[in-house]
Amino acid sequence: MPTAIAHEKRQKSLKDKKRELYREAVLDAAERVFGEEGYEATKVQRIAAESGLSLTTLYSVFESKWEIYRAVHRRRLNEVMLLAQEVVTREASPLETLIDGTRMQLRFFMDRRDYTKMQLKEVTAWSTIELLRSPEQVEGLGMGLAQFASLFRQGIEAGDFVDEDPELMARMVIACQQVRLAMWMDGDCKDDPERVVDAALRHLLRSYCKPERLSVALAAAGLGAEA
Repeated sequence: MPTAIAHEKRQKSLKDKKRELYREAVLDAAERVFGEEGYEATKVQRIAAESGLSLTTLYSVFESKWEIYRAVHRRRLNEVMLLAQEVVTREASPLETLIDGTRMQLRFFMDRRDYTKMQLKEVTAWSTIELLRSPEQVEGLGMGLAQFASLFRQGIEAGDFVDEDPELMARMVIACQQVRLAMWMDGDCKDDPERVVDAALRHLLRSYCKPERLSVALAAAGLGAEA
């Protein structure tokens, strides 16, 4: 009897592992196809073909294109939110956390080009929650905006940033990131990612730091003093 139970558990474990492999293959393929064609134009048959699975196998893992779409966002946004949590829980000043968080976020999207292309394909303002399609996007953007606004609020109190609306500052940062990533993608990603990140940070710090704190902020970002 114990042998039969152990065999059944092994079979279940193998089945679960196979299902997870199928799931990852579908999500990787879906990122590429959604990025090329957009959500509305994408056919599930194309995703199945790109993933190397039959349509029947795909539907054994996901019930619909909408479920695939949500799962793509859930996977990537969970990743970036975990990375963001690591950044904000470090012992660092609001300025240092903002710098590290901006670097992390831009690098994340530049490393995952298919997902970024998929996001940009929708021509939706990332800074406007109401225009987003899925609950996962709404949650992810909401958390991102809240974290940026909190850092700006703390930085204003610390005397590093100009005294403006933290919510507006957060939305402006997200909007600028979207534009910068779109321009990078339009240029076939030829620009050195680190140069793009540095340029984004210079713009952010010059836009929101108090003049007397700008040189310190640029130095903290490893960008040297302001000329």
